Amino acid sequence: MVASLKEKKISLLLSLIIISAAVFISYSNSFNNSFQFDDVHFIQQNSIIKSFDSFKDISFWFDFGNRAPAQYLLAINYAAGEYSVKGYHLLNTLIHLLTSIGVYFFAGMVLSSRSVKNEYILKNSGSIRLFSALIFAVHPIQTESVTYIVQRMESLSALFYFTALIFYLMLRKENKKGKRIVLALIFLAVSVLACLTKQTSYTLPLSVLLLEIYFVRDNEDRMNKILVGFISSVLLLLVFIGLAADILPKDQMAELSRYDYLITQFKVIPNYFRLLILPLGQNIDHDITTAVSLSEFGVLAGLIFIILMTAAAYFLYRKEHLILSFSIAWVFAVISLRSSILPISDLMTERRLYAAVFGAGLFIPSALFYLKERFRSSVKPNTVIAVLTVITLLLAFATVSRNKVWSNELTLWKDSVEKSPHKFRPNYNTAEAYKRSGDADSALKFYFEAYKINSQSYGLCNNIANIFSGKKMWNEAESFYKKALVLKPDYTKAILNLGNLYYMTARYDMAVLSYRKVLHYEPDNLQAKNNLEAIIAAGGENHEK
Repeated sequence: MVASLKEKKISLLLSLIIISAAVFISYSNSFNNSFQFDDVHFIQQNSIIKSFDSFKDISFWFDFGNRAPAQYLLAINYAAGEYSVKGYHLLNTLIHLLTSIGVYFFAGMVLSSRSVKNEYILKNSGSIRLFSALIFAVHPIQTESVTYIVQRMESLSALFYFTALIFYLMLRKENKKGKRIVLALIFLAVSVLACLTKQTSYTLPLSVLLLEIYFVRDNEDRMNKILVGFISSVLLLLVFIGLAADILPKDQMAELSRYDYLITQFKVIPNYFRLLILPLGQNIDHDITTAVSLSEFGVLAGLIFIILMTAAAYFLYRKEHLILSFSIAWVFAVISLRSSILPISDLMTERRLYAAVFGAGLFIPSALFYLKERFRSSVKPNTVIAVLTVITLLLAFATVSRNKVWSNELTLWKDSVEKSPHKFRPNYNTAEAYKRSGDADSALKFYFEAYKINSQSYGLCNNIANIFSGKKMWNEAESFYKKALVLKPDYTKAILNLGNLYYMTARYDMAVLSYRKVLHYEPDNLQAKNNLEAIIAAGGENHEK
């Protein structure tokens, strides 16, 4: 008994060491990567994280839009090193490590459930548990939630999510009333933290429902059908009321109706499953065209795929391959919020798969051990472990490679524009990255590619004009400033820039008109004030007013 306990402790310690090493080796080349994309808004331009004052107000924590737990950690980073990226990356990696360890313990709990009776699972539960956590830890899909600093919101939310489910399973196994109350309170507190960190955790009731269906059993090995029916009914009722009253949340920037977004997700979901199993073609900005009809080939093919996967999960459940069935159901559950009837501006993003990777991590080793059991006469004993080791190493290598893509904004958006050449944002952001690197010619090239896709962007027209102005190509610059102002007449940046162009080309009357127009919209604009005063002082205005 003592020896067995000692062996378990040694096994646990070795597993945690292996998981920790895998995480830090996979992300060691990301610590010097620069701030990217939304990092600028949420970190460099975010006044909230520059002090802890906001966090002293309890109402700030319970405004779900603030995502206060994640912002609090950003504030700690800022206090420790302001904008030194290493500290941010290190904390992101630690959060991911803790979540991976949480996955290890959660996997152990579901694998040891009394409802799981498959010999290939029971005999290999230790290996399945370890490789589930390792695949979760080193899967390259996770880079968008780990290497991308601000998206620690996703990984931190998942940390609370898995922790909540662990305490839920502990609660359902506990018989003593006092301990049950404590566990229930901890479960609720951690669940609230998960939801406060990111709204994706609103799927927690659905995951609890899955645990009740698959793993929670009474002393007579029976499911609590009353509880399952109650949770299912409440969830369905909430969705029905939300649709009927049109109170379900919708991203302010989302332009699609709920129906159009849903059928578009029929195209997205198969891509999510593909990325989980074969993570090739990763992209910060996937090019997904909006579906306009259920009869589209991509929509129909996606719907058939979803039906087949749902049928597979049901068939496996009926055949009592609970782990394999649960793995599929888990993926659908955790992506359901953002792949259904709640429109979001980005139709597909890899960070939405962060928690879903657990489903793939559990399925792959379980399926391989099943195949070994099925073909035991022709498979050597250690073949599955060898295959899983190779898979883990390949995924880790892919993560290291993907971290290199995230090195800086230019490497990131060049990669994206190669994969989404017909999408506006990758072209525009590649141009912006080239502009900031000092390569005006390359910037202009990609600005024009973006202009071909969307000529109605006044900001883009202004930026093109700025490049021409920098090259002293005044006619071209003037033309694009005027295009920007046709699209948005009160766009003060373009008015000011056009005034500067007139100033530099000695058309002072025109410059004065432009500067006065800027001051009409922005009375405190210093550049417009100073330049206007300089023109008047020099006597350059023919008709002073």
